[in-house]
Amino acid sequence: MKTARKRFEYLTGSTPGLLLMVTIWDAVIVALLGLLSGPVRGIIGPPIDLREAERVGRIIMLYHSLAIPFVAAVTYLILDMVPTTQNLSRSIRRAITPGYMLTSVGGLAFAYLGRNWLFHGIFLFGLSLVFYAGVLLAVGLWPWRYRSTDPSYSRLGSLSLERVAFFVMAVATLISALIGAAAGSFFGNGFEALLAEDVVRQEHGLAELAVISHLHVMLALVDVAILLLISRRFDLKGRLHKIAMPMVIAGTMVMAGGCWMVMPFEDIAHAIIYGGSSLVLLGALSITIAGIGRLVECRLQEQGVTSPTAGQRLRALLGDPLKFGLFFQMIWLNAVMVFPGLYTAAKLEEFRAWPFEAERRLLVGHWHILATISAVMMVLFVADRLDVRGWMRQVLGWGMLVGANLAFTFGMFYEFLPPDANRDWTLPPVYVGVGVALIALALFLGQRLLDLCSPQGRWAQEEEAG
Repeated sequence: MKTARKRFEYLTGSTPGLLLMVTIWDAVIVALLGLLSGPVRGIIGPPIDLREAERVGRIIMLYHSLAIPFVAAVTYLILDMVPTTQNLSRSIRRAITPGYMLTSVGGLAFAYLGRNWLFHGIFLFGLSLVFYAGVLLAVGLWPWRYRSTDPSYSRLGSLSLERVAFFVMAVATLISALIGAAAGSFFGNGFEALLAEDVVRQEHGLAELAVISHLHVMLALVDVAILLLISRRFDLKGRLHKIAMPMVIAGTMVMAGGCWMVMPFEDIAHAIIYGGSSLVLLGALSITIAGIGRLVECRLQEQGVTSPTAGQRLRALLGDPLKFGLFFQMIWLNAVMVFPGLYTAAKLEEFRAWPFEAERRLLVGHWHILATISAVMMVLFVADRLDVRGWMRQVLGWGMLVGANLAFTFGMFYEFLPPDANRDWTLPPVYVGVGVALIALALFLGQRLLDLCSPQGRWAQEEEAG
């Protein structure tokens, strides 16, 4: 009984335990819903009635059931790396942990196990707890709470601009969540559930624009949070850090404002969004350059190399796939998501001449690639925070990188091939890539679960360290 209590305290009271639990939580949801996918459902899928008329509503509930635990993981990492008071940190964890669980359980039960409105109430209560945690987080990130006196970091007087960036991201996320909640409050009262890709060629009402604004800005803000966490994790400083932080702050504000302006000013909002996104991307480029330099420098110091050759620098960069993977994903993101998205925007009139389903395929692919790249980066981040070592560090790092990016690359070709082209040849690499990434993740989580079964496992040391 005492050992079980210690494990419970580890999983609910320590940063490593909370990160492990939320990662397993999302992985289990993905695995269970994988049984409902087309190729698998006909073989071993559960006997669940998936009515086509309810498909859009199910997808919306599914998105939230996966995304809210993801946001919880980001929050745990922010609390772990950005100073705030102990009481606030404890209160945030105690709100967001049951919040994401209730959101997932209520949302998935309502969507897939019948229309019992009690589950919908549980879903909304979970979202409310998560929003409350977000308000507390914004309070905890108040920029003037902790002053900066180190001139090597980006600051304005004694104000840390990195902390300002975290605060701006948190407040923008809360406002964007309210926009989504406002639209959701009208479901069933003259407003039906919709997927943005289904109405891309239609005139949009105010509630529809609110949904479009919400889904775009929330994912973008999560990515800003990951970018800032990477800067914090590698303790970046110096000239590039001083360049990056103002760009990220300004870009986040402009990008979020552009997404909010989709509702009253749809015609000009996209130009504003592109401007804000460009600033964030330039900030990300600065962080990537500084981070790669920092990674190589630290690895060479660990190896005792004082006058490294080009080959030694390359080996130092590739020697740690978890840390290298974070920067590689930010680079490869441009190849499979940013540049294709800009190309689509520039050639929009040509793509509008394609059949609707072809344009819809572009939008869905773009969205899923960005969301999955974010998920891959979080897996690498969490594993690094859990201090995964030895062969598992290599298997997980390279398995996620090679597998996921194989799928991303051929997925991009699948999107952009002309409507009359044969795209069947792109699917096997996508399936293989996804399979390799999921196997690597399963091995990692399986090893951690086995460790949790051992009374003297690493979890016990992490629980003592907090």
